[in-house]
Amino acid sequence: MIIRALDSDNDWTFGKGKQNYLKNLDSLKLNITTRLKSWKGDCFYAPAEGVDYNNFLDVGTKDFLDRDIKRVILQTEGILIINSYSSILDRDTREVSIEANINTIYGNINFTEQI
Repeated sequence: MIIRALDSDNDWTFGKGKQNYLKNLDSLKLNITTRLKSWKGDCFYAPAEGVDYNNFLDVGTKDFLDRDIKRVILQTEGILIINSYSSILDRDTREVSIEANINTIYGNINFTEQI
């Protein structure tokens, strides 16, 4: 898998030829991050894609949020299984910190992201 790299503002990078692209494990990490930052129903041509943050950032819904995050990770191309997963939800800032060990077609990924 090869995808275009993103800069610190989450914009595509240009001007460095092949260095603007990520392969294998790096591309899978970026693909997972991008998919987890997508809100369900936000994309007109794929309304079922993304995490349902609108419904799962409320009190008592963290288990549902975790299941939805795992669903999105497992539906990412190249992902085989989630070996371990943990998350911390801060409802005040509406941020979720995710740590996971994921088995992929290229090997294992230690995935850490704050969304």
